[in-house]
Amino acid sequence: MSAAEMSYVPSYGDYYPKDLQDLLTESQEVYRNLPERPDYPEKTVPKGWPSSLPPAPMIWDSQTFPTDNSHILQITPSELQEINTALRLVQDLSLPHSEINKATFALPTLGPRLDAACQSVHFGLGICFVNGIPTEDYTAEENVYILLGVSSYFGETRGRQRDDGARLIHIFHALTRGFPANLSPIFNNHAQVFHNDITTDILCMYCLSPSSSGGSNSYASLHKIYNYLAEHNPDVIHTLAAPDWPFDTYGYNPPFHTRPLLFYTPPDGEEDGGDGSDGSEDGDRTPRASVLNLSPCSSTIDLTSLTPDTLTTAPKIGRILASLSPRQLSGSKVHPRPSGIPALTPRQQEALTLLESLCQKFSITHTLSRGSFVFLNNLTVFHNRGPYFDDLQAPVESHRHLIRMFLRNEELAWTTPKELWLDWGRVFGEFDGVEERWVVNKEKDYRDQQRGMVEYTAGGEGGDDAY
Repeated sequence: MSAAEMSYVPSYGDYYPKDLQDLLTESQEVYRNLPERPDYPEKTVPKGWPSSLPPAPMIWDSQTFPTDNSHILQITPSELQEINTALRLVQDLSLPHSEINKATFALPTLGPRLDAACQSVHFGLGICFVNGIPTEDYTAEENVYILLGVSSYFGETRGRQRDDGARLIHIFHALTRGFPANLSPIFNNHAQVFHNDITTDILCMYCLSPSSSGGSNSYASLHKIYNYLAEHNPDVIHTLAAPDWPFDTYGYNPPFHTRPLLFYTPPDGEEDGGDGSDGSEDGDRTPRASVLNLSPCSSTIDLTSLTPDTLTTAPKIGRILASLSPRQLSGSKVHPRPSGIPALTPRQQEALTLLESLCQKFSITHTLSRGSFVFLNNLTVFHNRGPYFDDLQAPVESHRHLIRMFLRNEELAWTTPKELWLDWGRVFGEFDGVEERWVVNKEKDYRDQQRGMVEYTAGGEGGDDAY
């Protein structure tokens, strides 16, 4: 292996940005000083939390989710020409990947529709699909340019998905491409339980090629699940919101940190301390979104005709957020749980089991087609993946291949709870000596991650949850 191939490997061993060290220490102290188990009230939600969230587009299940494709934006032939024009421009200018944004990838007609879809992801259904890119007509590099250009309308801040600074993660079945069987969910075709990806605001997936069969994803509204729990199992809300969930850091020091799984952000202004601040201690790190909500009375959001001008200001509502990575809590074959990390309590295990059951009960299912995107509000919509299979007789280029990105829209982003700053910092924080990496070739991305897993104990941090 040449020195050039190894030059990307980071020379640091820190799991979190150094400026969050105090918060990490605080997390450890909270766990050590926590009573064995709080005596949760069984019939009420935690103090200050809503007994029920008011009707809103983000509260949906399989029976109430729109069936008219209003959540799907279909790119028209003329809009595809806009994409081609923008693509040629960034190629002619030889722009680096990091400089592709809404200004450099201008889409005069499609852009406003994407902006409106972005509003829907933040304040509407929490999910939208964008269809219509003929991926087979473009090179691997061109498809990445298109991904960066289109996704910039949902968020121009791109998160770090791996220790080496990777901003793009390729997802495919390694075994069908001649690699050894791989336990990482990113590189196998197994089913995945419901989860959020590591703390990111918006999860973006771009399907270059679907599988021959299977590979569908299901999505579940956390707001719907919360209302169910508040009515039937409020004790589980206490369990999920307790600060004693021990998350594996995959070999870093400390070996685990603790935080809640579930969070409640009151309506803007409710936590105001009287000085005009939001009272969240959030400051500039995770700026509060501008106060804009789609009408809670709107049951559907039609992305086929939506523009920013059609959005309406509505009464301020609180938000329920979650950050759940089951493998960090229970371990997996690729990352067995170290014996030194506290085990989940029976109550925590029961809460996870119920949460998975409710996700299945209320979820909708969708399979990405070739050239389609999904943009997901990762803080409040859970997702899973069904098993998939590629036709081994078909050319390997036609096998399932997705690219994942973590995005943040600095104007519309929800407030990040302080307890999530540690995980949020891993994605959007700054790490000395680690540059952004944009690997276009999927096989190179695979080899990069495998070297990381061999040489760094936390090399799988970007591959623990997959689409």
